[in-house]
Amino acid sequence: MKKYWLFLLLFNLANSSLAQTSDLDELPLPILRQKLAASTDDTNTVKVQLALGHLMLLKATSGKSDVDSAIQFSVQAANLSRQLKYDFGIINAMLLRAETYYRRNDWETGLKIAENALAFAQMHQNGNGEARSYHLIAQYYRSNDSASLRSRIFYLNKAIAIFRKNRNNLWLSFLLTQNADLLFQAERATEALKLLFEALNLGKGISRRTVEGIYWNIGRISLGLGDYTNALKYNLLALKTAYEVKDTSLQASFIKNLIATTYIKMQDYERAVPYSTDVVTMGKRYHSTYFFNTGSSALAFEYTHMNQLPKALAILDEVKARAESDLDKLSVKLDFLNNLVYAKQLVQAGKYAKRVNQQLLKISSDHVTEIMNAYNALAYYYSETGQLKKAYGYLELYGAMAQRLNYIEGIDLAENQYYKVVALNQGPNTAIGHFIKDQEIRDSADNKVKAYQIFLLDMENETLEKNRHIDSLTMDTQIKNSKIQRNQLIQRVTICGFLMLLIMTGLIYSRYRLKQRSNALLTLQKDEIDQKNHTLQQLVMDKNDLLKDKDDLLKDKDELLSEKELLLKEVNHRVKNNLHSVLALLENQAALLQGEAFEVINKSRHRIYAMSLIHEKLLETSELKFVNMSAYLPQLIVHIRDCFHGAGRIKFNIHIEPLILDVSLALPLALIVNEAVTNALKYAFADGGNGEVTVALAMVKDNIRLEITDNGIGIARSDKSIRGGGIGIRLMRGLCEDIDARIRFENVNGTRITVTTYGASPHENINLDKALSHLPDLAV
Repeated sequence: MKKYWLFLLLFNLANSSLAQTSDLDELPLPILRQKLAASTDDTNTVKVQLALGHLMLLKATSGKSDVDSAIQFSVQAANLSRQLKYDFGIINAMLLRAETYYRRNDWETGLKIAENALAFAQMHQNGNGEARSYHLIAQYYRSNDSASLRSRIFYLNKAIAIFRKNRNNLWLSFLLTQNADLLFQAERATEALKLLFEALNLGKGISRRTVEGIYWNIGRISLGLGDYTNALKYNLLALKTAYEVKDTSLQASFIKNLIATTYIKMQDYERAVPYSTDVVTMGKRYHSTYFFNTGSSALAFEYTHMNQLPKALAILDEVKARAESDLDKLSVKLDFLNNLVYAKQLVQAGKYAKRVNQQLLKISSDHVTEIMNAYNALAYYYSETGQLKKAYGYLELYGAMAQRLNYIEGIDLAENQYYKVVALNQGPNTAIGHFIKDQEIRDSADNKVKAYQIFLLDMENETLEKNRHIDSLTMDTQIKNSKIQRNQLIQRVTICGFLMLLIMTGLIYSRYRLKQRSNALLTLQKDEIDQKNHTLQQLVMDKNDLLKDKDDLLKDKDELLSEKELLLKEVNHRVKNNLHSVLALLENQAALLQGEAFEVINKSRHRIYAMSLIHEKLLETSELKFVNMSAYLPQLIVHIRDCFHGAGRIKFNIHIEPLILDVSLALPLALIVNEAVTNALKYAFADGGNGEVTVALAMVKDNIRLEITDNGIGIARSDKSIRGGGIGIRLMRGLCEDIDARIRFENVNGTRITVTTYGASPHENINLDKALSHLPDLAV
């Protein structure tokens, strides 16, 4: 069973991490990180960095990396505070750094930093910083000897005096709790309880997390004095508060462990089980060997006393598997021994008694608690097995150590065991001395418990009276404030009414003056409007004249456009007739010629036909200068094919998109098609075989692309015609230059001629009659 003063020691070691720099310390880690990411480089950023540093030390799983993070936050806060000349940040960053060295057990460096923080605070007359420095210096004095304990209380009192003067209730509540703990160790329980209840009253108004620790302290003290009822009451209040503030630190494990211990003292083992189970779970989650071992030991003890020994042994087996240090191995062997002895499994317990004796040889004499527990367990085993001499010897050792430590519960336990051993060995008459002594110790302890309970009730009643008095004063203050506010409201209403009257008078006068100015302005505007109406009438007359002139001009325009259209059609008709006449002459001439002369005349005839066909297409549509290439080029190609003997064995593939092109672009492209198709029919299939000629015209990425291909014999790269020697080639190149196009000759399974125009675009099919009809109406 765990000893009360061990909890005191553990609390003192962990206590420094529970201090708060500001209200930000109440916030969880994710919210603090969000605030830091969203903050600018100001004093609030410093406070967030300090809160994060404290939280790194407060984490349940705090380890080396967390201490390193706390150091980093302290450095960042110090640097930014120096830039901002922010004394609060500088001092608290130094103190945070001192706390990290405390955690690293580098007490010399930590104490030096704390003393430097004290000097800096005193130099800059920063009272809170000075008090915090005193508190941190106090931590470096241990409480395990009277001289160090007095020094620690001295520095804490200096810090408390400053915080009380500055009305820093957050820190005052925290330090009152610490000082109460030290006074209790100094056996000044009355003073300690007064401080705790003062801290409780302060804490309720500022920090629920502080209240949690105070409840726990009162419950812890109550347990140490044997007042199990109040111990349970205040520890349950502490646990409730921990749930309210969502405390995820190991403080909650301390509370649950004390609740389980209290139920064990009250022999209510069934209610103790859930709390011990939670302690074991948290020990596993946070990798805390202490809480895992402590919770498992208590849980095994509870199951054994509930006659469920197999469960207890299973739990202890798991602890045994995890035990690494000699102290952990001794502790689990003692648990096995105590539980087996209680369950009357004495044969199996004997094995563990031997193992305990062997393990004791490895334990240093500095580990007083563990040695006392071992002596007590061995005495228990030997007394139950009838080895009374050995039992008495271990009880002597146990009692002597309890006397040195002034451990009342241990002394009482030793005397009780003395009585039982002596009674078993020599009879009831010789045991009466130990019984009487044991009873005296028990009476003394009971008297202390009763006195403590009475004092605790007095403190609670005193606190209630103070709270009622404070509530009464608060109510009186609220009534006075309400009267003051009502009088102030009447005063404000009166002043506002007078001001409203002045404003209304001013508004009435200003409206009168405005009306006068408006009337004068309206008179001037009326005269101006009359003048503008006269001018407008004159403008309307001028507009009507202009509209009449516009109608005459539009009529003349329509007549001119009609004449222009007739002239263009006449020109196209005459050009077509003239070209047909020239074509007839060329055909007559060709009939008299043969050989090369015939070929030259025949090519010229095709070229002229291409030009005459364009004019014919122009006459067939309402367009005056635009040609539909999808209708024009196929007809031209059919004409060329029909003019060549043997062209029937050649297959023509024609892919012409319905593009409407200006005649200035359409004619050169048609002549290029004429030259290319003629050359294909003439030279590509000289062997008389079947073949294919493909003509394609399309828009490709805003450019017009013409492609004529055949699957004939192709053109050699060294051919003079490719280099520009042939008339047809020169003609095609010249036509391309005229329309700003690029021509390319390739051998790809025959001949491929590609013409690409740049910047040219197809013409939309526009009807002039419709276009003219969309002219804007100039009528007003």
